Amino acid sequence: MTENALIIAGPTASGKTDLAFEIAKLIPSVIINADSMQVYSNLSILTNMPSNEELDFFSCKLFGVLNAPDSSNLGWWVEKAKKEILDAQSKNILPIIVGGSGMYLNGLENEISYIPKIKPKVRHKIKLIHELKGTLYLYKKLKKLDPKLAERINSNDSQRIIRSIEVKVSTGKKLSDWHNIQNKKKIKKSIKYIYVVIERERKILYESINSRFKTMVDKGVVDEVKKFLGREIPTLHPINKTIGLRHLKNHINGLMKIDDAIILSQKDSRNYAKRQITWFKNQPRDSISIQREEAKEVILKGLKKKNQFDKY
Repeated sequence: MTENALIIAGPTASGKTDLAFEIAKLIPSVIINADSMQVYSNLSILTNMPSNEELDFFSCKLFGVLNAPDSSNLGWWVEKAKKEILDAQSKNILPIIVGGSGMYLNGLENEISYIPKIKPKVRHKIKLIHELKGTLYLYKKLKKLDPKLAERINSNDSQRIIRSIEVKVSTGKKLSDWHNIQNKKKIKKSIKYIYVVIERERKILYESINSRFKTMVDKGVVDEVKKFLGREIPTLHPINKTIGLRHLKNHINGLMKIDDAIILSQKDSRNYAKRQITWFKNQPRDSISIQREEAKEVILKGLKKKNQFDKY
């Protein structure tokens, strides 16, 4: 049984998934998605999900496994990812976790506990309260329910505030309790992560981002968004934060030209990449940063003898 699992992280458009495919051609591997938007099947073009041909050719897990309004969350993803990792290891196959969602990867590293599903009645009631009284009202409630967590959440972050209250009301436990539960049931970790962060020159990365969005338009992303809007997904659903969705929606509604929607979406993607770069510089433990052009060779050598990563 293999003990190692490879994490390939980094900013959007840095070539993470292509690198995973390159390695999978040489080493028996399972590729596990760690992109919070690519778990959904609804916007495969806009989220830059691998093609159906790639998903069929390689052994890929957690890509497009949910259909909104079903939704993912940190605990759900960590639970699913760990299951896929352990299954691959038991077959002596290398698990490659690839994506840019820092919170997901952080949850995997720190073994965030699974959180049960929220009761539908609770979700509906809190949604109505939010619509009637607003985010600030719920934030004040959260400060009473879980003051330590409230200190770490922006008072305007409606999604995290609502989620935290839902968990407390539905399960009787604070979200912070669920995050700490693994410390009470400590088991020997069977997963050793090799954590690689892909870097690219900023100019090249931005050119890749700009080019990729134009390609999305050529592939029919506008029609994809039209179909998505016809489903009337709840506004608080995480998929609505997909980069480019807001501007393409404005274009479809006649509020802006497609060229303007492209420019604004490219800008949002570049800003997201900046935030990811900052995250991966400060958050992961024992990670190594590698330029994309060198990554394949360095990773293959490091997998043969792990301490080569320490020397890099």
